[in-house]
Amino acid sequence: MRVMVIDDSSVARQLLRSLLESEGYDVVEAGSGLQALELVTRVQPDLVTMDVHMPGMDGFDTTRRLLEVYAVPVVIVTASANTKEAGTVIRALAAGALAVVEKPRGPLHPQFDPHAAQLIQTLQRVQTLTVRSPPSRSGPTGADPVRWDKPIRLVAIGASAGGPAALKVLLGGLEPPCPWPILLVQHITGGFLDSLRDWLSLQSTLPVHIARPGEPLQPGHLYLSPEAHHLAVSRDLRFRLARCEPQDMACPSISHLFDGLADELQGEVLAILLSGMGSDGAAALARLKAKGALTLVQQPDSAVVSGMPAAAIELSAACRVQSPETMALTLNGLMRHA
Repeated sequence: MRVMVIDDSSVARQLLRSLLESEGYDVVEAGSGLQALELVTRVQPDLVTMDVHMPGMDGFDTTRRLLEVYAVPVVIVTASANTKEAGTVIRALAAGALAVVEKPRGPLHPQFDPHAAQLIQTLQRVQTLTVRSPPSRSGPTGADPVRWDKPIRLVAIGASAGGPAALKVLLGGLEPPCPWPILLVQHITGGFLDSLRDWLSLQSTLPVHIARPGEPLQPGHLYLSPEAHHLAVSRDLRFRLARCEPQDMACPSISHLFDGLADELQGEVLAILLSGMGSDGAAALARLKAKGALTLVQQPDSAVVSGMPAAAIELSAACRVQSPETMALTLNGLMRHA
């Protein structure tokens, strides 16, 4: 596996190179965002580690622009003060990064070993993701009103890298009252669930909660899965939570939510798949569609990372392929006629 280390500090690059090469990675370096953009298509890395504070173009802008030209998993590796800031994590996810980890500060630092181990474990986890290009066919698109006569009992949304950018538009465009509970699985770095909840509360008028076992779902409320748990719902609209296992590729898993809904609620669901790398949720969304659910997939060219939407389109899992703006209009129309 080839890793591109992007950091304006030569000392930091040398430290990361030594650490990654000791784990068997092939390492290439870039001292700035501009240099990374010039190198990336030529060296074709499998992974990228990205510093935040760099002259000229910071790590968030570099991530966003990098993903426009080359689809690659990006991990933000930054100083401890930054990793503890909720804004750093949300901005990283919105830009398309998959995780934020603390930068090891040198072999003599007392926390070097745990920070180095966390970085390697994070890279090992994200390198299993499949990077997909948008398919040649775009799927059923259209901004015209969606007519849907079947019952809808809840809305389920799955998002990963780039998800916050889409969620901000989608949730911010909803016009209350919402007649359904909304469930959201957003892949996020551990320890920042409360920050995600607070950020989501600022994006819409919906009350945002972290789900509790056995809790009944309330219309017009947005729910997140607890830390280290998958989200599922029973037929009578109560939460069923399952603890994530070490072998799970995604925690929480979009596929776990969608598959559970296909089993329990059949087609009485409005399911949405947004920006993300890999294919989490794609096959399960196709199951929901086959059972009669209304399925919306983000238009790949509107997604920060098109992997998950592209995977769903390849499986013909979308009833409609829409931008987040159009999705909000679709939900508003359906809510008015619910």
